Amino acid sequence: MTGPTATPAEATPSGRAVTVIFVGEDGAADDAIPSALERANDRLTVESVTDEAEVRERVRTGRADCLVSRPSAADPDHCSLLELVRTEDSQLPLFFVTDGRDEATASDLLEAGATGCVSESVALDGTRLATRIERAVERRMERRDLEASAIRFRAFTENASFVVLTADDDGVVQYANDAVETVLGYEPAEVVGERLTTLIPDRYQNRHREAIARYLETGERGIDWDWVELSARHAEGREVPIGVSFGEAVVDGDHLFTAVIRDITDRKRLEREREATLERIADAFVSVDADWEYTYVNEQAVELLDRPREELIGAKMRSVFPAVVDSEIERQLERAFADQTAVSFTEYAGPLEKWLEIRAYPSEDGLSIFFTDVSDRIRAEEKLEASVTALQALYDISTKPDASLEEKLPELLELGCEYLDLPYGFMTRINLDERTQTVVESRSDHPLLQQGESCPLSEAYCRKTIKTHELVTVANAPDEGWTGDPAYELFELGSYVGAKVTVDGTIWGTLCFASSDPREGDGFSEAERTLVKLMAKWVSYETERTQSRETLERQNDRLQEFTSVISHDLRNPLNVAQGSLELAREGDRSQLEACEEALDRMETLIEDLLTLAEQGATTADREPVSIRELATASWSMVDTDDAALDVEGEPWIEADPDRLRQLLENLFRNALDHGVPDGRSSAELTVTVGECADGFYVADSGRGIPAEEREDVFDVGYTTAEDGTGFGLGIVTRVADAHGWDLAVTESESGGARFELTGVDRPRDAR
Repeated sequence: MTGPTATPAEATPSGRAVTVIFVGEDGAADDAIPSALERANDRLTVESVTDEAEVRERVRTGRADCLVSRPSAADPDHCSLLELVRTEDSQLPLFFVTDGRDEATASDLLEAGATGCVSESVALDGTRLATRIERAVERRMERRDLEASAIRFRAFTENASFVVLTADDDGVVQYANDAVETVLGYEPAEVVGERLTTLIPDRYQNRHREAIARYLETGERGIDWDWVELSARHAEGREVPIGVSFGEAVVDGDHLFTAVIRDITDRKRLEREREATLERIADAFVSVDADWEYTYVNEQAVELLDRPREELIGAKMRSVFPAVVDSEIERQLERAFADQTAVSFTEYAGPLEKWLEIRAYPSEDGLSIFFTDVSDRIRAEEKLEASVTALQALYDISTKPDASLEEKLPELLELGCEYLDLPYGFMTRINLDERTQTVVESRSDHPLLQQGESCPLSEAYCRKTIKTHELVTVANAPDEGWTGDPAYELFELGSYVGAKVTVDGTIWGTLCFASSDPREGDGFSEAERTLVKLMAKWVSYETERTQSRETLERQNDRLQEFTSVISHDLRNPLNVAQGSLELAREGDRSQLEACEEALDRMETLIEDLLTLAEQGATTADREPVSIRELATASWSMVDTDDAALDVEGEPWIEADPDRLRQLLENLFRNALDHGVPDGRSSAELTVTVGECADGFYVADSGRGIPAEEREDVFDVGYTTAEDGTGFGLGIVTRVADAHGWDLAVTESESGGARFELTGVDRPRDAR
C-alpha cells in the first residue's frame, strides 16, 4: 500500500575535482600558468601535455575537463588545436592565452570555436582564468546531464499508457508521447507546437490562462499539482474525464511544465455505480487503491472524517492525515492488503480525536474500509476505569502505615493532577484573622502557587471555596465572569476546583487543583468532583488527627517532665524539710532555717513548673509588639543589680506580648545567673537585644556557653548552678515553639552567649 517514490534527477557534480590540460610547445617546459591556476583554485588539477597525439587521446577518452593553450607559432591560422579538439568533443572548454594586444588572433580563435581568450598577465595571475574555467566546466556538465535526462525521459514516456505533455510558460506544447492518441485522439505531431488550450474545453480556457499567469507572477498554485481531476477535449470534440499530475523544471531561465494525464473514464463509471449502493450503508465507508489514495467516501464518512469529499477523493491517506503514518491503523491495513485477509480492530484516530472500530476487506486493487465511531463507549469505559484506579490509589496513599501526612500530601496532589488532567495541585493554610492564604504544599510550576507563597484572601480563588459547603468549580473563568476579579488578575487561572479543609469544625485551609487554561468539554464530572471531596475530607481528618497526636505527645512530654521534677527535684528539698522538722521537734531550733530554705526552694520549683506548663499551650495569640518597649519592661521585672541593657533599633514583630515578656525575662535571668564570671561584678555585664535576619536576638557580654553544652542547655532540668531549677531555658523553648519560631544559641561578638530566634513574622504596616 506504499505509494511510488519519485527518483530525483542526477545532481550536477558541483565541487568535484577538475582536470585541466595545459598544451605547451613541443619540448618547451612551461610551469608558470599551471602553477598559477592550481594556486588560484584548489578544485583544479593542471597537467602539462606537449604531444598532440596525447592531447587527442585525453580528449577522446574523457580524461580532460578543459584545455588551456597558447596559439602555436607553427599554426599561422591558430586553429589546428581547435579542429583537433572539436573533432573529438564539440563542447569541451578550450581557452587560449594570447598577447593582450593581438586582438585579431583572439577574434579568429573565438570565431573558430574557442571558449575564451585571456592575456598573458591574466593567465599568470590565475584567479580570473581559474574562475572562467570552473564556470565553463560546470555549464558543460549541466548541459550533458540535461541531455541525459531528456534521453531517459523519452525512454520512460514513449511506451507509457498515460499521456505525458510538456509545455513552456507560454502554454506551447513542446513534447507529447504516443499515449496522447490513445487517450485523446490526437497524433503527437498534431499537438506539438500547438497551445495547451487545444486540449482544454472552452469553458476552462480563461481560468487556465489566469492560473498560469498568476503562478508565473506569484508562485501561487491554484490547484493541487499532485493530483487533480479535470475534463479534456477529445479530438472528436467530446470531453474525457482525466486525472492530472503536474511537474515543473526551469531550464536556462525558462519554465517547462510537464503534465501526466490518466484516463479515468472507467473509474468514474464504476464510482457512479457503486455510489448508489454505498450511500445506503449506515457505517462510514471509504475505499482506497493500491497507492493509498481515496477512491470513494460515503456521506457518513465525510461526516466522521470532518473533511469535504472533494478534499478526500484522490488524496493519499498519509497526506490528509499524516499521523496515520507508522500507526497501528496503517500497520493493520497494510497487513490486510499484503495478506489479502480481512481485519477488524478498534483504535484511536488521533487526527479525528475519535475511537474507531475498523473493519477492512482487501482486494487486488486496494481496500474497502468500514468505520464505526465508538468514542462515547470507549471514553465511558476509560472514565470508569480511571475513577476506580484513582479511588484505589487514594486508598493506597491514605492507608500507608509508616508515612506521615507531610509524606503523603505530594502523592495525593500528584494523583489529583493526573486524574483531573490539571497541572497545578496545591494545599493552602487560611488565616481568617489576618485574612491571608499561604501555600503549604504544592505540585505546580506556577510561580505564585509555590510552597510558602502568600497573598491576601481577597485576591485568592479560595475565598469562595471556604464560603460554601460544596466544592467550588470553575471550568472556564473568562466565560464565567472572573475577568476583572482580583483572583483572576493575580493568578490568571482558567479552570479551578477547590474544597475546604476543616479541623475541629473550623476552617483550616483548602485543597485545590487548577490550570492556566480553561477546561475543555463539560467542566468537571460528578466522579471528578466526588474524588476531590473525598481527598479534602481525608486531608481534614489526617490534619486533625496529626494535630491531636502532636498535642497528646506534648502533653505526655510535659507529664513526664512534671513526673521527673516531682520525683526528683521536689523530693530533695522535701527530704531536707522533713529532716529539719524532725530535728527541730527534738529541740534543735537551728534546723528551722534549713527547713525554711528547703520550702523556698520547693516554692521556686513549683512556680517555674507551673510557668513551664502554661507555656506548653499549642499556639500563641499574636499582635504587633515593640521589642524595645517590651524588653525595657521585662528588664525592670528582673533583679539586674548593676548590669546594663542595650536595645538596638526599633524592631517590631508579631507575637503574644505576655509570652514574649516571659521569654525575655528568662533570657535576662539566665544571663545574670550564668553569664557573670566568678569574682567579677554584674556591673561589667551588658545584655543586648537587637534585630537579626528573619527575627531577633538576646546576647550578653558574659562568660558564654561552651560549644559542647549548647545542645543541652534547653533540656528541662539542665542547670549548672547549685540553686538553679533548670526550667528557665525550657520555658524559653516552649514560648518559641508556641510561636513557631526557631531557637538557637551561639557566641556573641564579645564572647558571651547569644540566643537567636528566627522565623519571626513582622507586622504588615511599617513602623
